[in-house]
Amino acid sequence: MPKIISANLNGIRSAHKKGFFNWMHAQTADFICVQELKAQLPDMT
Repeated sequence: MPKIISANLNGIRSAHKKGFFNWMHAQTADFICVQELKAQLPDMT
């Protein structure tokens, strides 16, 4: 059975400051879905 993680980030910068991406890389999920990124183009590069 696939493992799916869904996370409401409430902003990509806030998620980064709180360590979300370090946590995400440690997971063994098949799918990771994120909502409410609220990212501007400079935040995505």
